[in-house]
Amino acid sequence: MPTTFTYASLTTALKNHIENQGTAFSTELDTIIGLGELKLLRDLDLEIFDSTDTGTFTASSQLVTKPTGYVAGRSLHITVSGVTSQLFLRTYEYLIDYWPTTATTTTSPKYYAELNDTQWFVAGTPASGYSFTARFMKRPSGLSGAVTTTWLSTYAADALFYACLAASEEYLKADERVALWKNEYAEKLFAARNEFRRMRRSDYTPSEPNAQLKGS
Repeated sequence: MPTTFTYASLTTALKNHIENQGTAFSTELDTIIGLGELKLLRDLDLEIFDSTDTGTFTASSQLVTKPTGYVAGRSLHITVSGVTSQLFLRTYEYLIDYWPTTATTTTSPKYYAELNDTQWFVAGTPASGYSFTARFMKRPSGLSGAVTTTWLSTYAADALFYACLAASEEYLKADERVALWKNEYAEKLFAARNEFRRMRRSDYTPSEPNAQLKGS
């Protein structure tokens, strides 16, 4: 197996390995490669793909649009009257219990939840269009005819290949082979995570001030 892939060599390798040169499969290869890249990106969880972006809340709305290219969150900060503070990540259910009021009752948000792929949900309801700063894993440009090489195809080529093989078999509904490639992917991922361990995100969860006093 090559130590690196280009877009052309990866598409060729996938067709040869799957033994499918059909037009329908070839047409879907860009989508399949994109799915493999996204899975590997999430599983590696490397800080080199982190980015920072800013935006504003909408007054009287608990829905907040995530930045373009958002894959996974790191932190979310709000600025109110020149003072910046961190919002605490909680479940959607926690926020509903914490803030069961209508949009007519507003304040500065304290918590946020991952609502879906494109939105956060915050509580309390923003009283104004407060500024926020988001730190998040951003999806880089993927392989394509215009982007012939990427960091993943250069430094994690084997893991990317097996991630794309698994995605290919899932597309072809070849269930008996999906497990095989997923096992191969797991082995390559383990090696890659170990190789890039110094580039991985450190687990850190900020403590909510006086959280230990809650319920006392």
